[in-house]
Amino acid sequence: MDEHRHSKNNHHAQKARKGYRVAFLLAFSAGLLAELLLFMHAQMREISMLLKDDFRIIVVRDERSRETDEAIGAALAALKGTRQAVFVGRQERLARLKAEEPELVASVLSPGSNPMPDTWEVAIGEEALGDLNAWTDAAWRISGVGDIKYKPLEAYAVMHSLFYGHLITLGLALAFLAFMVMTAMVLTHGHTPAALAASLVADKIWFLAGGAGAAASALAAYAVVYPVKYLSPVWVWPNPLWQAAVAVSGALLGWTLCQWKNARS
Repeated sequence: MDEHRHSKNNHHAQKARKGYRVAFLLAFSAGLLAELLLFMHAQMREISMLLKDDFRIIVVRDERSRETDEAIGAALAALKGTRQAVFVGRQERLARLKAEEPELVASVLSPGSNPMPDTWEVAIGEEALGDLNAWTDAAWRISGVGDIKYKPLEAYAVMHSLFYGHLITLGLALAFLAFMVMTAMVLTHGHTPAALAASLVADKIWFLAGGAGAAASALAAYAVVYPVKYLSPVWVWPNPLWQAAVAVSGALLGWTLCQWKNARS
């Protein structure tokens, strides 16, 4: 009889240990997905900021126009979506070209000649990037504007990087909301506040198992994405507070699974 009871207790202990492993693995899996998405979000945000700061629209002055440089610059700055309009004169433009392509300038231009036009470098806001044609149409109507030049593919890259960054943020927010709703449903079904308070101590191993799984996912994610540091100059690791939030969420997941198991048994 005693041997039978002993084997039965061992059987229950094995089931409990399996439960802890399930909590650990679930928290690890969910945490790894969250960590990788957080890394991608940080990367996309950094890349989009770099692209947005680098993107410029070059507005070329019409040499036949009698409008002053100040009037044209003020009109460009007044357009909706314009963040900054900086005048770059022909001498400065030629100096930049000589600094970037000295051999080309020496072979093409004769000494003393300067075919470069007066221009404005215009930086536009994120809201104007979404409808760049509307901004250029308005700029064309300004008296004294002779040409408008920009890189369409660079504009597309900026917009896509911003969109993917917002999409990852939305996905993480919806996943966290679904997790909190699930947690609330589990904890409010057949559990009293006093019972939940007591279970915090009684079921702390489940809490720790979930937290350990989420913490391990942060280490695994860091090991996976660290080589990117040697492939690209852009490498941003998310704020450590996000790592703490993932660990706490994993611990809460493990403890919630235990309450769900207890309610069903």
